[in-house]
Amino acid sequence: MFRAMFLWFGLAVSLVLLAPVSARAEVLTAIPASAMDDPKAFWRATMEEFYGRYDSRRKCWVAGAGSEPLCMRPHHLAEVVENGTRTFYVAMGGYAVTSEGGRADCHACPGKLGLVILRPKGNRLAVVARNSLAVSAGSWGQVPAEEWFRVVPLGKDNHGWLMEFYYTGQGYTEGGVNVFGAIGDRVVDLGFISTHADNAGTCGDGLGACYTHSYEILADPSGADDRFGDLIARKVESTDPEATGTVRVEFSEDELKYVTPQAVSDALGR
Repeated sequence: MFRAMFLWFGLAVSLVLLAPVSARAEVLTAIPASAMDDPKAFWRATMEEFYGRYDSRRKCWVAGAGSEPLCMRPHHLAEVVENGTRTFYVAMGGYAVTSEGGRADCHACPGKLGLVILRPKGNRLAVVARNSLAVSAGSWGQVPAEEWFRVVPLGKDNHGWLMEFYYTGQGYTEGGVNVFGAIGDRVVDLGFISTHADNAGTCGDGLGACYTHSYEILADPSGADDRFGDLIARKVESTDPEATGTVRVEFSEDELKYVTPQAVSDALGR
């Protein structure tokens, strides 16, 4: 059983044309390159760069995104090497401050997610790509927990985030993985891949047969020369012995998204 359940809401982004890494306009920040070797200094400088001052009362960095005040904290950090250069995939999480000065606390209340890709340029760090810094994600005013974020290779010298989330309603649980990555200088939503379904809360004791179907999403170990290659869906558990074991998750060039394979949808009963 999952330790927590999250509901993802509206990660809407505009589709833009694919662009190679060299076409990205890297914008210098005030973050010193030396901070890459000091996690505390890195997070302090990064949070100040994107969210302003630290509020000691709320214990978060406060900023406004449009008309919406935010309370944001460090969430997940991954270092990779792209084109021979150390590159940081940074996730920052928090919430929109309510009119009462707190955090919304309801099942349908998402948290806020900021995603930024940074790499050194001279003696400072530069932004390779970023999202709006205030994308809605999660439930109960929080984004999914840090351990539900992974950074994996999506293709040649290109990585992205996998964010897991699950939703339970009326005894049924469904879940999946949202993929985020850079297209040009923007971090965008690259699609949702369904990975889980069970009826643990409404089966047994005369209520009908129980079922569980669960897959994990992995990077393709064979690699790809494309910026967006395939991912892999691998069966972890299923009460159906005939359920598909391993299948490729293809990237749709038309939609600019990863699409749930039909074999996995069928196995999940969707």
